[in-house]
Amino acid sequence: MSTRLTDVPLYSVLAADVEGVSEESRQISRLLASISFQQRTLASSLWKDSLIEEISQVSQTCNEQGWDGYNAEPLSSLSAIRATELLELLPNDIQIPNVVPDPGGDISFEWHAGSQNDFTLGVTGQSLVYAGIFGGSSETYGEERFSRVLPLAVLGILRRYFSEV
Repeated sequence: MSTRLTDVPLYSVLAADVEGVSEESRQISRLLASISFQQRTLASSLWKDSLIEEISQVSQTCNEQGWDGYNAEPLSSLSAIRATELLELLPNDIQIPNVVPDPGGDISFEWHAGSQNDFTLGVTGQSLVYAGIFGGSSETYGEERFSRVLPLAVLGILRRYFSEV
């Protein structure tokens, strides 16, 4: 199998096994490292774009009373907006959550890691609501005012149990 030179990023060709001693070469090395970091950061956040589309699809699918076959509230455009705002606050280096419509009319995110770690996070009205079970016997849950800042408790849970790194 061959690789065309146009398929390989220029900075990876330039950075391959090249170490310089001059200040200019150190600057170039720092620049190439920065470009590489930015490219990895961009790639790691692309999953958010696909989830924004999924939020839109879920809100369109579940927009009528009883969408679940019972008496579920319809998802409103406001629930999609709030879910998107919450999505933007999530760190890029965590596992991709599932988008889940709630019978109360909201959209939540769920994470599952193995059979022992489950976590749900969503915006209900003006509140950020979360609940998790970890290791089978450890539970946590909470509700805080949604101020477009991810609480440290939630961030800690996501990094501890659902980190991709």
